[in-house]
Amino acid sequence: MEVNEAQAIYGRYKSKISDPATIVFAAQKGISANIFDDVVKLFGNNDYMAEIVELTHKTINKYRLNKTKFSPIRSEIMLKLIALYHQGVGIFGERDAFISWLSKPAFGINGHVPFDLVKTSDGIDLVTEELDRIQYGDTA
Repeated sequence: MEVNEAQAIYGRYKSKISDPATIVFAAQKGISANIFDDVVKLFGNNDYMAEIVELTHKTINKYRLNKTKFSPIRSEIMLKLIALYHQGVGIFGERDAFISWLSKPAFGINGHVPFDLVKTSDGIDLVTEELDRIQYGDTA
């Protein structure tokens, strides 16, 4: 993925992910199902992202066609994933290094693979907290 495309995606959602309260308020209103495509562009793995939102590709396509918004829970997860991506790439310096980190057991989260934890809002929070520790050198 091009850096410019990732920046454009972040720019589309920046006002909705500036802090945890903003994410909650934006999610309560629901987010267009088009956010799914943006998250897939950032992270890759279309099938895994569909699993995260617990929808089939057919249903996601129907949401897009009918301009149906995601539920608050799905919206929150998608927004948090965009914020996570932005933070992770900022810390690791590039997408590939961040995706690689997400794919391997992480010491600070009891050896769990971060990608396995992002299926829930609290799991995303755990991964975000681990990124905070890495960013500030508190990995002990």
